[in-house]
Amino acid sequence: MRAWYFLLFVAFQANALNIDDSLKVAIDAFQLKGNVCDKNKLTKFSPLASIGEVIFERPVLSGDKDTACANCHIDNKALADGLSLAIGVGGKGEGSERLASGGAVVPRNAFTVFARGDNRFTTFFWDGKVQRVDNEIYSPIGEGFSMGFDSALSVASVLPLLARDEFLGTSKLYDSNRHVELVENQYYHDKVSAQNIFIQERLKEIDDKDVLKLLNALKNIGMPKEDLTLPTVGNALASFIRKKTQDLCQQSAWEKYILGKTSALSLRQKRGALLFYGKARCASCHSGDLMSDMSFHSIGIPQGLQGPHMFGQDLGRAMVTLDTKDRYKFRTPSLVSVSQTEPYGHNGIFSTLEGVVKYHISPIFYFRNSEVSENMILKNNESFASRSDLLRWIRIDESELKDLIEFLQAL
Repeated sequence: MRAWYFLLFVAFQANALNIDDSLKVAIDAFQLKGNVCDKNKLTKFSPLASIGEVIFERPVLSGDKDTACANCHIDNKALADGLSLAIGVGGKGEGSERLASGGAVVPRNAFTVFARGDNRFTTFFWDGKVQRVDNEIYSPIGEGFSMGFDSALSVASVLPLLARDEFLGTSKLYDSNRHVELVENQYYHDKVSAQNIFIQERLKEIDDKDVLKLLNALKNIGMPKEDLTLPTVGNALASFIRKKTQDLCQQSAWEKYILGKTSALSLRQKRGALLFYGKARCASCHSGDLMSDMSFHSIGIPQGLQGPHMFGQDLGRAMVTLDTKDRYKFRTPSLVSVSQTEPYGHNGIFSTLEGVVKYHISPIFYFRNSEVSENMILKNNESFASRSDLLRWIRIDESELKDLIEFLQAL
């Protein structure tokens, strides 16, 4: 309710305060702390981070030894990959290099891992298939804490290892490998024990330089190799991701502003912030310091050429809840470092930040493009109809749109 008090305040009292005073009301109303990249609160990391680093940076647990987490979470791409859809097994290189490599297409956009280590980040993946609710972690492989995972991030970190197009298999439809044979046909929790067998078999390949590096990392922290199970891998990856993102994370201009440095934002960015928390209603979903309500909404994003469900569709949250009301809903993406993580949308269909902002306001901006066919409009009728009521009646002019985009550049 406090956020709505601010909207009323803007409507009736904006002329009484200067812009910084008005934004102070917004900051208080939305309970913003500006502590996503606070270098004064450095975390001490588990020794497992050194194990996680090897697994993240090297293809040591890939079925065909051709894929690492770092292939799709690249330092100079703000820990995303810059592609509309990620390229998994069989891919070579980084970023655009992978497009021509013949690798398997992963039918969703690779999100940045910035802010994922924050304890307030409770919902993972576009469809939210990993969620921490109270003292339980819900996931496709079972309840996480009971299996030895120490966080929802730990569980989320290992699911790509179990996915055929990301780590498990090969890029050729009928090809197989030991990883596929062990894991692919197992159900839910059984995939964990199958993956544990694979990990121990891989650790015996001492002629492989990446395996040797992993064995040395285990030795350095005094961990027997037999203790490297899938939950331990998840905890190690999570610890490394927290460390890596802390090292790379730079305090944004908006965070500096929240903490009292009013000169951190330009006048245009301040006007954009008032729009974001006011009549543009962005903060209805992009709330809190992580700028996500960790919930699910539809903005009616057009279906792309590929998707994870039948006929190349992407039904989003509905394939987790099995509720038709959740079709085309996706988790609200965090806006931390958003200007650096193009393209946008669960299928990367928006190449620019301006493009995705305009689509939130009205799909007309997208569909007046001469390259969009009538067939595509007909194909997406159901998706358009699912647009959230929160997006109705957003009225901003061209100058305000520019202010809003300028503010997003400050995040």
